[in-house]
Amino acid sequence: MLYKQDFRNLNNSDQKKSDLADKNLEKDKATNDGALSVNGLYSYWDVPTSVIHNRQLFPNNYLNTDDLKNPENIYKIESFSKLIEENKSEREILNHISHTESYFIIGSILQNFQFGHHNTFLFKEFPLFPNYVTDYLLIGKNSHGYHFVFIELENVFGNITINSGDFGTTIRNGLKQIQDWDFWLESNFNTLKVYFEKHLGKKTLPKEFINFDKTRINYVIVAGKRIDFNEKTYRLKRKLHQSENILLLHYDNLIEDSFSLLKYGNY
Repeated sequence: MLYKQDFRNLNNSDQKKSDLADKNLEKDKATNDGALSVNGLYSYWDVPTSVIHNRQLFPNNYLNTDDLKNPENIYKIESFSKLIEENKSEREILNHISHTESYFIIGSILQNFQFGHHNTFLFKEFPLFPNYVTDYLLIGKNSHGYHFVFIELENVFGNITINSGDFGTTIRNGLKQIQDWDFWLESNFNTLKVYFEKHLGKKTLPKEFINFDKTRINYVIVAGKRIDFNEKTYRLKRKLHQSENILLLHYDNLIEDSFSLLKYGNY
């Protein structure tokens, strides 16, 4: 769960508001020969946030675009930016994002992809049983269905690259982790069905979560800062993305993508 509240269960008051919205929607359809009008959509504009989450595929892992309008998000990005200047460890970064519920910062990674604008979900410390745990699994939907982004956060400082621009120990460690995940997913993806079903709301699990489709799988490593990357690093980064579908980002990218996300208002 990303949040303190379990959105799979509504209290009596919120359930009544949800039922009323459904009733008004059906009434609108009845008066418009089954079509949905703008007035019908208004039925859901005033429902509580809990109702919006409750209706999602994974209620407790939904990244609500309404949250992007919160003015405090600017301060969350600034706080995150300050954190990565302080030589904090990967674990401290993960803890900070959870403690401040700055999940949109991870969600901003979808600014580099062409999915997520229909729906976005985030799982933290996603398990690949029994040997691996990914820092995050980001799931984005577009008109072609759901796509998966497995994310590894590495350290901000410390042997990110070497003088030539080749990958240093930190990035190579991330690549080794992703190679292990990739092997695991090819053989075991269908076993994740049980985990996904544990977090489902009232909907049925779509086929993308059951049948392995390598074209829907993406990987991201976040390591170092812009100063660690030179021309050769960027060339290696492009080749890595083209050949292995691994996107290499630095933490400055993450900050810039977060600001872009707030401006755009949708994943």
